[in-house]
Amino acid sequence: MPDNLFINLNPNIMIRKFTTLLIIFQGIVLINLAQTIPDELTADYGPPDQANVWTKYVIPLNAETFNTDETTFQAVMANITSFWIRTEMHTGNDVGGLDEVIIGNTYTSYFDISGEEWSSGGDGTMEWVPTDGVNGGFLQISDWATGDYHWLISPLSWAGNWSELIGQNIEFWFKTDRPSYGAAVKLVTNQVPRLVLNLPNSSTVPLYDSVLVEVNVSPTPTEDVIVSLTNSANSCISIPSSIVIPAGASLATVYVSTAVGAEIGCFSVIEAKSSGYLTSRMTIKVLGTAGINEPDADRKVFIHPNPGNGEFLISNRSGKNIERIKMYDLQGKVVFESNGKDLSNTMIRVDNQSPGIFFVKMYMQDEVFTTKMIIE
Repeated sequence: MPDNLFINLNPNIMIRKFTTLLIIFQGIVLINLAQTIPDELTADYGPPDQANVWTKYVIPLNAETFNTDETTFQAVMANITSFWIRTEMHTGNDVGGLDEVIIGNTYTSYFDISGEEWSSGGDGTMEWVPTDGVNGGFLQISDWATGDYHWLISPLSWAGNWSELIGQNIEFWFKTDRPSYGAAVKLVTNQVPRLVLNLPNSSTVPLYDSVLVEVNVSPTPTEDVIVSLTNSANSCISIPSSIVIPAGASLATVYVSTAVGAEIGCFSVIEAKSSGYLTSRMTIKVLGTAGINEPDADRKVFIHPNPGNGEFLISNRSGKNIERIKMYDLQGKVVFESNGKDLSNTMIRVDNQSPGIFFVKMYMQDEVFTTKMIIE
């Protein structure tokens, strides 16, 4: 037999060749799979039939609704990084409202006591309104900056594998003052670096007082992130010009205060920006009583003696368990933190702190109370 017709059947060589081909095949499959996952999928909704009337929308979580094939839809649902609801329905300025968002049997936001860590996107500014929702509070968003649309974006904690929600529904209530055209919901799979302004109790600050605002960042940075804070009405609200979120951290806190000479009813749009991150905006109003000095919270949970020398007892008459306590100084540094099943009647010992004003946040099942504490 001629040499050029000889077939080498050495088992070791055949195994190596098969292994190489298998690796190449797997690589091709992975590349093709990655190419089948788009950055986002959208589904249309609206507009409502009437302006300023709450309308319920139910959007099925299936491939047909989001105009794609089953394989692509399954890949998207397994890699959700954020969920967006477009709230712009008019070419000019418009104001939208969102309430009672339910995603299958897993995610819910009713906005009865706070904005629940939702954030604004696009050209909008967000405000939590405590009344006139479907049943209690709601999120309001309106035009502010120059852009195509304004959006409301789900909490960072909603990211993950949504595969088990396939076949279930997205439900929410929506209203707008100018229902000129429809909007859309968006399932996002790419990692959008986000800054989220979060004011847990209220979108208001009492006259001559302060409230604590959290700035969340995602993903967790590997280097310090400098966040610039701008204020649309310096005569109404006072804020620092910037804060730093340290490398390895996902949260920083800052105090928003009423400005000297501020009047009840004034408002300001606070904007958080950092290079490479999605901008977040929040509207904050000055009212007579709200936020830290909210009377209802004082009747349910109070700290005494206040002022005190650094040892304070938390008394809870709300009938709900206090599951977490965090105490901050005026620079936003956490000086005390405790977690448990029920921290009612807990003694806070911070006698190592210098005299001054501190803020205590108490997480009570479905409520968050913030109150002021003074060390003499």
